Amino acid sequence: MEHTAWTLIGDTAIFLDIRHDRYFRLPPAGNAQFVSALEIPAGGWPVQPPGFERPGTWAPPASRSPLIDSGPFNLGDVARAIWMQKRVERRLNSRPFMTVMSDLAGLSASKPLADPSSDAMAARMVRAFELARLLRSAADRCLARSIALALCLMRRRCAVQVVLGVKLSPFSAHCWVQSGEHVLNDSLEEVQRYSPILVL
Repeated sequence: MEHTAWTLIGDTAIFLDIRHDRYFRLPPAGNAQFVSALEIPAGGWPVQPPGFERPGTWAPPASRSPLIDSGPFNLGDVARAIWMQKRVERRLNSRPFMTVMSDLAGLSASKPLADPSSDAMAARMVRAFELARLLRSAADRCLARSIALALCLMRRRCAVQVVLGVKLSPFSAHCWVQSGEHVLNDSLEEVQRYSPILVL
């Protein structure tokens, strides 16, 4: 499973094949055998493959960042947020998922320095991405939206992580951005419905 991340939800293992951009789980007998042989990995779940290591600074989400709801409507910032989302959407449509994720992992490892709350422009971008929802629906765009926000913040040398999560019954996947334990583009209640499977 060279390019596969996985996590455990209850007694079910969920896998993300990064190379082929697909989630999957094993048949019941295979899942039971896999889970029965497990030992809790160092650092717990999710388990991530080489080249996609989980940042050591990541912590489970514990609060919604106040930056989301702070600040006025700035049309220029909102336009930039929408433009960045569209740019990332085009990239996701034209390049392999693994390439996009590898690029993001490389940026995440480039030793960012700041907390978004300590950088005025970074704080404005968090607010702008939230306000962009008023002009362009965020439905089914969580991956592109989260990567776009993370890229804007990483360019300000902010320490942020993009988190992909999954849930069962029914199966669903979601994506959000964190700085430390603070969620930067979603509600805490929403992201806590998901178990992280890949953190970059």
